[in-house]
Amino acid sequence: MRYVLAGLWNDYDQVFSPNASGGGSKRGPLFGALSLENAGVNLLPRLAETQVQLRTLTGQSSYLMSLGRLEAAGEVRQSIAPLGIEYGVTRRVSLRVLVPYAESRDVTQLLLNRVGSGANVGLNPTYQSGSAGADNARVVNNLNQARSELSAEITRCGNAMATGCDAIRANPAEAQALVTRTQTVGSAVTAVYGTAANSGSRFIPISGSGAQTSVAQTIGTLRTDFARYGITSIPEQSAPAAATTVLGPGGIPLLASDSSYGVGYQRLGNTRRAGVGDIDLTASVLLYDTFGADQVKRLTTATRGVRSQLTGGWRFGTAGADRTEDAFDVPIGEGANAVLLRSTTDLVWSRTMWLSATIRAAKPLGDRIAVVLPYRTTADFLSAPVTVDDAARSLGMRTDIELAPRFSFGDFFGVSGAYIMRRWGEDKYDAENLNSSVPLMSEMTVPSRTMQAAAVGVTFSTLASYARRRSRFAAEVMYTHTVPISASGGVVPAVVSDRLELRVYTGFPRR
Repeated sequence: MRYVLAGLWNDYDQVFSPNASGGGSKRGPLFGALSLENAGVNLLPRLAETQVQLRTLTGQSSYLMSLGRLEAAGEVRQSIAPLGIEYGVTRRVSLRVLVPYAESRDVTQLLLNRVGSGANVGLNPTYQSGSAGADNARVVNNLNQARSELSAEITRCGNAMATGCDAIRANPAEAQALVTRTQTVGSAVTAVYGTAANSGSRFIPISGSGAQTSVAQTIGTLRTDFARYGITSIPEQSAPAAATTVLGPGGIPLLASDSSYGVGYQRLGNTRRAGVGDIDLTASVLLYDTFGADQVKRLTTATRGVRSQLTGGWRFGTAGADRTEDAFDVPIGEGANAVLLRSTTDLVWSRTMWLSATIRAAKPLGDRIAVVLPYRTTADFLSAPVTVDDAARSLGMRTDIELAPRFSFGDFFGVSGAYIMRRWGEDKYDAENLNSSVPLMSEMTVPSRTMQAAAVGVTFSTLASYARRRSRFAAEVMYTHTVPISASGGVVPAVVSDRLELRVYTGFPRR
């Protein structure tokens, strides 16, 4: 019987992501795609129409809305305590159950407009004050009144007998263009700033900004143009109510959680999850052993040899579902049932030196899970309203290849190194549902990913000494440190792992 108690700590604050120009992956901060010098339409695509309208109102074709600089940083920490029991049915056959208790934390820091002066748009006061909407309505009504008066004059002056029409008859096309331009400006003011009946955009130019000044100048120019036709419906210094409040460092969680901003997450990172992860039940068969399945001979003789073991089993997807309402949730496992297969071969050169080659494969079975629609990446997590639906999930094959040379010094201590190649097959999600209210982007494919890593380890073992009857207990303590080297394919977390494992044996053979 062998009892295993371990601690596994996985941490990462960086990811490998494909180069924009192609040809491999680059390593960067976890939320590097969210760090923006000017957060605007690139963060909230729903502001695109507002930006177009503001370009009309300001006369600036390159105007960009900005909520300020967005500083993004994040770290994921995962702690796993696997508890395993392995029972030797015979010298060549064993059964094992492994139950992990896992805890995951994500530390998310999204700071918007830290200094408070980097934004050119702020909160629209019509959402908090009815007077702002009334003021804007007066501006729009004045524009509409001037437009109506000029339209009536253009119609009247179409009669050759009408008098007082010199200005219109001098350039009728210009007069008609003014009517059209005023209608465009009035519609834009309504869409951006809102009125008592229409709240407008959530974000508008702040008071005293260049954009707000340009909007006032646009309306002032209309007033001057109408005055040439004797129309004075637009008063001096007429302008819609500007924003007086900007979003600060805590603005992103507000944007993400408030459904009125068009998103609707319940949480935004900085969460903790804990519980039982995916449980493995496996059976191992020693296929070939030049030591004759004799542990004492393997540990106490200097004979070269080969050992090969095959393991098969089942993974119970008990880890639970992803929290769809949290954009940065870190699950404690994949939560999918899977077929497991592992092959390990030891090439023994001497009692103190050997090489272990291991291939691990896991094929998850298809299932259905809750997902957020439309699908989105970290960079566009605020791109659309959150709608939760269920989807068919088909995870690709998970494969590990590990080559590990090992050296022992005396009866107790050893060191090891390892090269690890890990591959995740293509994952597919299909949320096609005829009854769904979100038909867009019902399918998503996550491309296959590959990561290469290196590991070093140290071991304290009493097995050789116990086999010689020099120790009272048969046990091993192992520590392994693993670091990522490179990755390719899609986005791959650059996980740094530390593993501390205790193995205690009962019934271990002795001389």
